[in-house]
Amino acid sequence: MAKINEKIYSKYFKAFGDPTRLKILSLLASKEMTVNEITDQIGLKQPTISRHLAILREAEVVVDRRDGQQVFYSLNKQNVGNCCQGFCSCLAIGIKPEKKRK
Repeated sequence: MAKINEKIYSKYFKAFGDPTRLKILSLLASKEMTVNEITDQIGLKQPTISRHLAILREAEVVVDRRDGQQVFYSLNKQNVGNCCQGFCSCLAIGIKPEKKRK
């Protein structure tokens, strides 16, 4: 069993620990979006969404790319997957892929 790196996982779980940030992650799971698109979907003001995105970027669960004046955000699926698998591994929890239901 691997040792838990408290510093790394506390950063991830801070990012995951807010309902608004979870909504943002859910939106970004299917496509990249600008802060204005996220604001329109969630209904909060742009500075609030930007603060949440900064926390998500700091935790490396969201990445951004600039195209002219626009900044596009997307889910860093590899880091999120590594976080979940690594944390479960530290706790000796086996993860089995969910079977598709018909």
